[in-house]
Amino acid sequence: MHQSRKEQGVERMASALINPDLREARITAELTTDMEAAEEWEGRPQHAGRSGNRM
Repeated sequence: MHQSRKEQGVERMASALINPDLREARITAELTTDMEAAEEWEGRPQHAGRSGNRM
C-alpha cells in the first residue's frame, strides 16, 4: 500500500526516537556482561542479579 507523506514522516520520527533507546539497552547489556566476565577473571565474587540469585 502507498503511504502518505505524513505517514512516512511519522514513521521516520518514531524510528529515530526508538533506535537510540534500543542502542543504549544493547550497549548496557554488553557492558554488564563484560564487567561480570572481568570480575570472574580477577577472581572476585559475582554480584547477585535482579532476582537475587548468583550465577
